[in-house]
Amino acid sequence: MDAHLYLEVTLPMLEPATDFTYKWCVNMGLVDDDAAKMTLAVDEVLTNILLHAYKPETGYVELWFQYTFSEIEITIWEKGEPFDPDRYIYSAEKAINENDFEGAALETIRQMPDHFLFLNLGKDGKEFRLVKKFADSLISDLASSGRDSDIVSSEQELAGDYKVAQVTVNDAEDIAKLIYRSYIYTYSKEDLYFPRRIEIAIMNEYKFGTMVRTKQNEPAGYFAVIKSTDSLIGEVGEVVVSPEHRRKGLMKIMMNELISMSRQKGLLGLFGMAVTTHLFSQKVNAKFGFKSTALLLATSSRSVYKGLDTKPSVTASVVLEFLPLIRRWRRPITIPELYKELLTEIYGQFEKQPSSPSQQNQPDSGSGKTDLKLNILYEKNSAVIIVLNMGTTFETSCLRMFRSIEELNLTSVYIDLPLNQNPLDKAITWLKEQQFILGGLMPLFHRETDYLRMQRILKDVDFEAIETHTEIAFKIKERIKSEYDALQKK
Repeated sequence: MDAHLYLEVTLPMLEPATDFTYKWCVNMGLVDDDAAKMTLAVDEVLTNILLHAYKPETGYVELWFQYTFSEIEITIWEKGEPFDPDRYIYSAEKAINENDFEGAALETIRQMPDHFLFLNLGKDGKEFRLVKKFADSLISDLASSGRDSDIVSSEQELAGDYKVAQVTVNDAEDIAKLIYRSYIYTYSKEDLYFPRRIEIAIMNEYKFGTMVRTKQNEPAGYFAVIKSTDSLIGEVGEVVVSPEHRRKGLMKIMMNELISMSRQKGLLGLFGMAVTTHLFSQKVNAKFGFKSTALLLATSSRSVYKGLDTKPSVTASVVLEFLPLIRRWRRPITIPELYKELLTEIYGQFEKQPSSPSQQNQPDSGSGKTDLKLNILYEKNSAVIIVLNMGTTFETSCLRMFRSIEELNLTSVYIDLPLNQNPLDKAITWLKEQQFILGGLMPLFHRETDYLRMQRILKDVDFEAIETHTEIAFKIKERIKSEYDALQKK
């Protein structure tokens, strides 16, 4: 599970902070060696903050520990003296010949994790981000050699009844086998090839799902909801039916189970990210009442899976589709004038009664301090900036954030604007000047509040290859394409 530490910068903080870091990393699934590397990196960062950041005054440091299925991220924030890491370059030659170890601590910090990022947030302080990927065994390493020997015979008796049950940690290896048997290594979510990652996610309730088995207890289908980390919604994001069990209604059975389970767990809504390279997933979602709300460009993973020939990556786009699970959800009182007609039509898909507010808050003036949250999706080569409070320094805070992530050479940058704050139109106009275009509506996406997503795409997009199933998805695509084309002409 995620964790947060708030510590006074004093010498006694080091031991408990590093002890907690090591134990948390191990509990989340890192092998001992990787946990030790992350702990060493955290120790070096905290030591440098202790020695240099708050002289002569004292201060505080915050640590955030975040888990995803493929990696862990530790963010360390402080608000001490300004610091430029580019000035401290370690030289092994100087260390040996001149006993000059300048930059050695930073070099250690850079080498221990898989990704290291320093963010200078100006008046908002500084962040050190450390990311370590899980090094687990692939399902093909656990299974017998030779793919064909793992696949259930197509002549298996299929006339018997199927068993449907909620997923448990004991299903982890069979889930990975199902993915492997159906997709080899072409499935978009790499984590599902690692049984240990699946087990940890289920054990910590980051996701829940349903499993279909045959009378002989062979896995036939799997479908799961991935719970959001900052709102009471979930993504219908993992599904597979073994080839020999398709066209038997298993997906319908599992989807109905998931919707029922989601309501029982108190989720306010479900969403799906349906790829636009084909219409199948969009059609399935539509049958269960999901409605199109956004088109997100350039969202594909950069991963190249073991067993596949290396080929140039194809950047895919997705239609976001949403299913509310509560009747009290309504659109906000005000929506931005720039997209009023389109957003009204998007909300109109859900509303059979007047659009009086209930779940949504009164519009805020966006006064006070700007509060931005940055999520970096390394495997997708993209970042999401979430505006928790717009504030009076919105533009300058965003510019600092943009500059901080320039070195990552991202394919796409998304920014989510809360629809319960004003002045949204001014913010949207400014973002369009920064080469952002519309993404669409993100219902209840953060803090149970609707957000408008804007997107900046840093590679070419072929709109002819984007297929949409619903009329509203087509309208969203056309609006986004018009803004994209206008940018290309500048």
